[in-house]
Amino acid sequence: MKFATRKFWKATAERVISSIAGGALAVIGAGQFGVLDADWQTIGSIALGSGVVSLLKAFAAQGATGTGPGLTNAEKLD
Repeated sequence: MKFATRKFWKATAERVISSIAGGALAVIGAGQFGVLDADWQTIGSIALGSGVVSLLKAFAAQGATGTGPGLTNAEKLD
């Protein structure tokens, strides 16, 4: 398995950062409140949880396929 390659971590980091941002935006949008009124501890907790899930999915996909952090060949890391 290629967990220690730079390509794997670069692709995985992009997925994790995107998931963190998406998790934060989902909470902010779902609450329909302003940024100044936000409970940032809750938003941060949910966003980081999204990132952890994304990281675990990347590990599982790499272990299952051996070609990258995705289950498809869209990001094949040869």
